[in-house]
Amino acid sequence: MRTIAIIILLLVLASVYAAPVSAANITATFDKEHFQTSMNLSVHQNMTKFVNQSIALDASQNSNMSAAFNDALRKVDPSASFSALTIRVWSNATWLNLTIATSIVGVSERKGDIAAVNTTWRMFNVSADLRAGNLSYNTVGREYFRPVLDFYANASLFVNDPNATIRAVNFFVDETQSVTGPEAANYVGNFTVLDFRPLNVPIDQWERTYNLSNNTTTWRYTPPVIFAASVEASQLNKSVTLFSSYTYSAEIIIPGLAQAAGNILRVDVGTGQKEWIMTGVVVLSLGLVVVIQVMFRAKKKAAKLGRR
Repeated sequence: MRTIAIIILLLVLASVYAAPVSAANITATFDKEHFQTSMNLSVHQNMTKFVNQSIALDASQNSNMSAAFNDALRKVDPSASFSALTIRVWSNATWLNLTIATSIVGVSERKGDIAAVNTTWRMFNVSADLRAGNLSYNTVGREYFRPVLDFYANASLFVNDPNATIRAVNFFVDETQSVTGPEAANYVGNFTVLDFRPLNVPIDQWERTYNLSNNTTTWRYTPPVIFAASVEASQLNKSVTLFSSYTYSAEIIIPGLAQAAGNILRVDVGTGQKEWIMTGVVVLSLGLVVVIQVMFRAKKKAAKLGRR
């Protein structure tokens, strides 16, 4: 009986206290009829030097930014739109960071007590060249990395020339894949920061967890390598390694015990009867544990008295 009590207690605690997970770069939390979304995106590189700056941008005061984001969103979900979109652009020589806050509206439909929430908006891709001051913070590959790769791709053609200052050049993409110079140049030239097509995996294939303590369901996904390029060059008296990398993970959170089918989330938003039932199950389970423990101890005590 004691073993049964321990098993029940462990099951209850496991449902309440989930194992900690690392914070996602992209978090979208559903609140009534919209997603409150935050993003923290970072590009790390030593191929060039970004300018040192910190600039706050507001789509309500920047028509180019507003149009670029909403046009991209409508291509994947015509009914969705951004609301209250802001971006903090921060950079130094080797880092570019975008902190984005926005709401995604027009993504849910309610039928009775069931809300159907569409998540296809997450796959939007902004292709426009967007700027903060003198810094291009989206088409980073074309503006900053492509010229560097073009230089080394051209140098690789003359490594056997007696007068060449660069004696060997190797190009890698996706961390370890060896490619030619022109292939590497095309790869970096197509890189944009605000490209979320790597999240184009159905939500029902993401990792799903339910947190009983705060009654939320969460889906998490980390794409494979999003962008990684490097150049290894041997010069006359030194070796040079240049790199650029970018990755992110995402999570979608919705109140209640929700289920996913493809890219649609469904959750009961009615009277909350299910939540009360779940709470009752927990309380009864804990009560059962206590009763079993008391009975076990009483039986053990009676056995000791019987042996006297």
